[in-house]
Amino acid sequence: MTLIETFFSALASNQLLAGGIGTLMFGGFVYALRAVPLKILDLIEKTAWTKVFVESLSNEYRDVDAFIEGKRLKFFSRSLEIKEGELKTGFGEGFGLYDGVLFRYSKTKAAQQIAHFETITLSFLTRDRAVIERFMHECRPDEHKNTIQVTMFSASGNDGGLRRRKRGLDTVFVAEEVKRRLVSRFEWFEGAQEWHFSRGIPWKLGVVLHGPPGTGKTSLIHALASDFGFNIKYIKSLHGLAGAFKTGRKDDLFVIEDIDAISGALSRDADASRPDEASLRASPLHEILNSMDGMLTPDGLKFIVTTNHLDRLDPAIIRPGRIDEVIEVGPLQLDCARKMFRAFYGRDGIKAYLPRPGAELQRLFSTLTAEEAESELARGATLLHAVGG
Repeated sequence: MTLIETFFSALASNQLLAGGIGTLMFGGFVYALRAVPLKILDLIEKTAWTKVFVESLSNEYRDVDAFIEGKRLKFFSRSLEIKEGELKTGFGEGFGLYDGVLFRYSKTKAAQQIAHFETITLSFLTRDRAVIERFMHECRPDEHKNTIQVTMFSASGNDGGLRRRKRGLDTVFVAEEVKRRLVSRFEWFEGAQEWHFSRGIPWKLGVVLHGPPGTGKTSLIHALASDFGFNIKYIKSLHGLAGAFKTGRKDDLFVIEDIDAISGALSRDADASRPDEASLRASPLHEILNSMDGMLTPDGLKFIVTTNHLDRLDPAIIRPGRIDEVIEVGPLQLDCARKMFRAFYGRDGIKAYLPRPGAELQRLFSTLTAEEAESELARGATLLHAVGG
């Protein structure tokens, strides 16, 4: 008798064994049958819906959060929260309708994060990517269309950000030659990708703006980004600089303000023997140099560094090839001061004058009448001449 014949003979003579095997087979069949609709639903989820994930640290989160409030189907989603003094879509799930397309949203908060962190997951019942692109475009309110996004980066990575209203270069009072030099360099760079690649030169642009405090370096960067349509990625810590640079896109401008103040004087060796706060903030110079011009430098990188003390920077930072332009932004000369006076008071003025930082003039022009400001500037020039004489 074969093994199979022996098995079936034993099964026929033992009803308990037969019942157990039958039950096992029936259970397996039911389990397999139950998995069929789940697999069908999973297939529909993967093929019929298109998902978008929006994190709270992204530039678009607030816009999406506010936009879905006006599109959600309130019968299916009753969860609300108070945010910025208004009722907004709360945490949980719900449905909405956009341009005739059903979408599902899920809004969650990470419980294990030290910093507040939220995620909105959008699932559109369509395969048409253009619908999602229109949704993301329309969710941006009109008042944001005249702004630039400033995203901050710390040692731990993306630190969130804010929007700032655009401003034109004509509202920044610095020497015209400084503006022309900066603008022409960025205009050339934006169209010089092939020029760099054909010559084997890294396609990146690094600029240093240096000069006394209050001379308009920050305002100049703000206006430059506004005119070129750049978003600013603001570096708060030089630790993780390479990681921040890797997030850059075509329309991103990285800004490192007061680099000498946030870098522990850019020492070539991190001093492990000094556990004080300044030492902990210091970044080894090689990390910064490789990020600005080395194996860690991404194509298309654009960054501006500011400092009040150019002499404190290691020569390796400002060497040609790593920094392409070193531009001094100094106190306003008479012609610029007169333009600023005209912008504030609507008339010509200033006869006696000695160069002052733009921030100092702004304070005077914002608090004094035209006559008082002219008198103050003349008095300062006279005193300085008297002391010098």
